[in-house]
Amino acid sequence: MKRLKSGIKGMDRMIDGGFPEGTVNLLKGPTGSAKTLFGLQFIQGGIREGEKGLLLSLEESRKNIQRAVESFSLDWKPYETGRSYLIDYGEIRRGDLENSLISFRELQEFLNNFLTDEKIHRLVIDSISAISLYYTTPEKLRKNLFEFSRFLKEKDVVSLLISESDNSRLNVEGFVSDSVINLYYEDFEGEFRRSVKITKMRFTKHDPYKHPFLIMDGGIDISVEETLR
Repeated sequence: MKRLKSGIKGMDRMIDGGFPEGTVNLLKGPTGSAKTLFGLQFIQGGIREGEKGLLLSLEESRKNIQRAVESFSLDWKPYETGRSYLIDYGEIRRGDLENSLISFRELQEFLNNFLTDEKIHRLVIDSISAISLYYTTPEKLRKNLFEFSRFLKEKDVVSLLISESDNSRLNVEGFVSDSVINLYYEDFEGEFRRSVKITKMRFTKHDPYKHPFLIMDGGIDISVEETLR
């Protein structure tokens, strides 16, 4: 089975060498847990492997993401030269004030040709929590998310869908995603600590334990040898 390296120090050891090709992966966590940084490193990992990536931002501006890239000493040049792409979808839709909410169907229409024409291997959507506001019932949300997931698998990309962990409407683990990666940002004896745990992963063995990580120069560094309770 072909795998794509995560680009995150320690992560590949947790997922038996990398993300299986053609999978949809859910990354959940609260504010401050480094979800966007995780997504950026996933794209950067692909750049090092000669794989094109797309980070589609639904909330943060391109300028803010550029500042994050540069503050962690990641390479911004690939996004300016077409080796990978960082698209601020809010900027594209700026003139459509009457329809400010985004649906999965609209995203699918936008991505359909782009993923194929640009030969995208890796896709990060940050975040699908913004899309959930479009749907009036949980049933409609799940149906459309399921269809969107099928679309991504047919495009044969490895997708990372980012979600806020406190979004109760997005209980998608059981029927949409191939993996669920949880990031935590918790108060431990008066000190805030970040950690990661994989609660589900199809098609591969995975580490089931909770491990701490630090944000270093260059990004996330997971301490796989250390296990948290």
